[in-house]
Amino acid sequence: GKGGEGGKKMSKEERQHQKIKRQEEVMRAIGRGSVTEKFVLEKVGDSRYTREILRRLLAQCIVHRKGKGGSNDPFLYTVSTSHLNCDGGLAVTPNLVDPGLEVRLRRIEAKITELLVCEKDYTTEKFIRTVVGDNTGTGKAIRRLVSNGKVMRIGKGGVGDPYKYRLESCPPPGGG
Repeated sequence: GKGGEGGKKMSKEERQHQKIKRQEEVMRAIGRGSVTEKFVLEKVGDSRYTREILRRLLAQCIVHRKGKGGSNDPFLYTVSTSHLNCDGGLAVTPNLVDPGLEVRLRRIEAKITELLVCEKDYTTEKFIRTVVGDNTGTGKAIRRLVSNGKVMRIGKGGVGDPYKYRLESCPPPGGG
């Protein structure tokens, strides 16, 4: 099996806890010194999450980066001293929201909403992606619009019955 999990999805709280744990591992890996990204990735594990955490910590000015990147002048990461306590531990738990990502998601959500305003009927995610752009932010933005109740979703998802979307405020197709 899968370590007794039986393939069940993590709850939002479990994912949040996991993110915090990963972020603390990255901060510990950086410690008080100037370390390369390669060093951090070797200590914590080379995954997209580790890189995402580094970008978020940079965006929040919790971590500073020197160097141009590349083998001749690799990025060196240092934790901002204002975020360390006397023992070298973290004085504050960093916010898990990446301000840059938030801005991008809002922009994508606006594009999706704009597109759906013009559509009379339900629209597939595939179509939304061809118009708005096919990247990870697009899927995240669509799901956020659905969970915020701004966009309606029908279908089961998948080849036979793909998800289809329309603005919540529109009257149902065919109804006058």
